[in-house]
Amino acid sequence: MIAIISDIHGNLPALKAVLKDMQDVELIICAGDLVGYNPYPNEVIQEVKMRKIVCIRGNHDRAVIYDDYSYMNEYAAIAAIWTRKNLSKANTEYLLSLKDNIEFDYHGKMIAVHHGAPFDEDFYIFPEDATEDLLNYDNSDILILGHTHVPFIKNFGQRYIVNPGSVGQPRDGDPRASYITADVDNLKFTLRRVKYDIDEVVNRIREENLPPFLGERLYYGI
Repeated sequence: MIAIISDIHGNLPALKAVLKDMQDVELIICAGDLVGYNPYPNEVIQEVKMRKIVCIRGNHDRAVIYDDYSYMNEYAAIAAIWTRKNLSKANTEYLLSLKDNIEFDYHGKMIAVHHGAPFDEDFYIFPEDATEDLLNYDNSDILILGHTHVPFIKNFGQRYIVNPGSVGQPRDGDPRASYITADVDNLKFTLRRVKYDIDEVVNRIREENLPPFLGERLYYGI
């Protein structure tokens, strides 16, 4: 059994709740954006490293390590700049060490992991955009995407495209943290939602003088 997560975005309480919810998982895959928006970047990366989560980096991770926020909205840029300032050297180096995408064989299935799209890591693939041709870029059996914060599971015969949604900032109207479990041998994918203490994150956002909107949106899953 594997677990698929993405877009943690510095939300440690949400990540811990998701990890606690996992049962009999032998591998955790993260489709990027460990940091950004929320105020626990170092703690999240430490947890990811400790758990040996297989991870790629997303657009917020790249923004922080390359100090480039030119394409971000105001709230995202403020949080990314704050993150770069507060991220430890070791954790910055960890983000630098990550690849933008990976592919590997797992139990005879080829798994490809991208943050955005296989043809452009910054491109948003929403459920209606997840067409079978995307699987052919890597010739993958299972294509894992992130970036949109909107979960979906789509199958094309014996091949699948999945997005686990967001651990740290869901945007599908459900404030609960989102992830997917996958029985790869039997091609059974399950979307799971987990409640966490949003108040804890909001209070920390206030303490760090980050934009209040970043906390308020968590209550509504937007």
